[in-house]
Amino acid sequence: MLNARRLKCRAEGKRRSNVESHALAASEPFWIPTGPLGSICPWWNGYQRPALIAAVSTPVTVFATYVNDDILASIFLGVLDVVNDRNLKLSPKHPAVVISHVCQRWRELALSTKLLWRHLHIEIPAYHPGFPSPGHTWKGKLSKLAKMAEVWISRSYGCPLSVKVHEEPLMCRLADAPVPKCIEFHKLLEQICSSSPRWKDLDLKISQKWSPKTPTMYLLTILPQDTPALTKVKFDSSFPSKTSQLESPPNQKIFSGSALRSLEIGSLILTHDILRMPVIWSNLKHLVFEGYPATYAGSLYFDALQALALFKECHNLVTCYLAFQKEVTIPTDRAPIALRRLEELSLLPFAFHLPKGFATALILPSLRAFKCITGPGKCLLRGHQESGLFEFFECFGSTLEDVTFCYTSLTYTALHRSLRLLPNVTSLQLDSPLYRTNIVETGRLIAASLDTDTLMLLTPQFNAEGTAITRLPLCPSLEVLRFSGGGGGPSKDALVDFIAARRRVVENQPTRRLREVQGNSITFSTTDLGQALRNRGVDTTVSSLWGRYRFS
Repeated sequence: MLNARRLKCRAEGKRRSNVESHALAASEPFWIPTGPLGSICPWWNGYQRPALIAAVSTPVTVFATYVNDDILASIFLGVLDVVNDRNLKLSPKHPAVVISHVCQRWRELALSTKLLWRHLHIEIPAYHPGFPSPGHTWKGKLSKLAKMAEVWISRSYGCPLSVKVHEEPLMCRLADAPVPKCIEFHKLLEQICSSSPRWKDLDLKISQKWSPKTPTMYLLTILPQDTPALTKVKFDSSFPSKTSQLESPPNQKIFSGSALRSLEIGSLILTHDILRMPVIWSNLKHLVFEGYPATYAGSLYFDALQALALFKECHNLVTCYLAFQKEVTIPTDRAPIALRRLEELSLLPFAFHLPKGFATALILPSLRAFKCITGPGKCLLRGHQESGLFEFFECFGSTLEDVTFCYTSLTYTALHRSLRLLPNVTSLQLDSPLYRTNIVETGRLIAASLDTDTLMLLTPQFNAEGTAITRLPLCPSLEVLRFSGGGGGPSKDALVDFIAARRRVVENQPTRRLREVQGNSITFSTTDLGQALRNRGVDTTVSSLWGRYRFS
């Protein structure tokens, strides 16, 4: 039957292109599948969107007949928002291709919906020298990618493009491969660059050792006038950690566009000061910098002082993520730097601590979310007087609503005092290092843990009738609590008391009701805990895999 359908399509002059010939072969004008939409496009299943739920639960024959083109096109575009990013790479399995092969009406609508083809995501295949005829096979794959890129660029005519070019990790073995002189590789890149005036964001990941002759590096040399709509650039690498004698990309003109608002630089990219990049720093609203390559001979180390220098140039930032690679001392006589629009700040200090003086060197009136994420170094335990993290909460704790930090690097007193400085936090994540041995206890100082005593301070106390709160807990606005690892957790009774008290409703309630608790270090049965909560009258949805509890 399938061959008969193909012959019928050929007779009618509706032969598919070579690029799409590998996809679903159901192309005659009046063929409509009888199963649910989920059996045709599995990415549609399981997503909580009304239109998609209706689509999955309705037979396609009815669905395709009575739904008008505008609604159908909106659903097609909705598929791109919910599928895994890996499924958006150029291939016959791309959702746009699958949709265009369901029936004649869907094909015409898919081809006329230009936004359906707006993702130009290309995965450069790895070159395997040990395979039979490796050059021929590899070049053939590149030729197919170039043809598909031409189709996508043509069908998305006039639409802003999301461009992603990733090299497969095995390309790092291309020391003797004919990559720089590969005509097919250059044709693919020329095809990609032909659409540069429509680039909205660029995600580039290189897996080879830097070389000016690497073809993919050409994407960085495109002039800013050729990318007038480019607002976001992400640049990363995945070459082996033992690589030495690295050199930064020689030409970085792509970063100098006046429309650039978001910049993400991975940790294996730069071997020179980040401020030497030709970026208009004052235009940036979003910045991610993961530091310098640690294996580079004579490499730089990004620290808090360099972060302050960067902040001075990027005074319009809204969100920022920075990785500190060593500890430094902040001079006390520095003039404070104002980042009046900064709302989210994420820091990864190498030894878990922020240096003293970092917080006082900043003015952050709009800060709402703060993360101080666990780093890989060994951490000396600190009390509140020596902790830069505690100092940060002293300066900005009253405005914070979403906070994540490593609590096991603090003493009990420092942890409790820090929580007292967060009256408006609604989401709190208390993290700990994967290996608690990274915490170096000194003298009589003992690392804090989220034990029963600590959880009691977060639990409101009520009068005998249970109608009024007699003692306000720490973090009275808390709605979401997540915690993990390190030094033992709370007992089941203490956790039940905490959740039940935080869920209780009283008149003129000064605390917010808890919505979610997630404990990755819970050692007792989540089933028993869920039953104990229900016995206390707390309705909960339990995910036993992650120890997550959600409340209606």
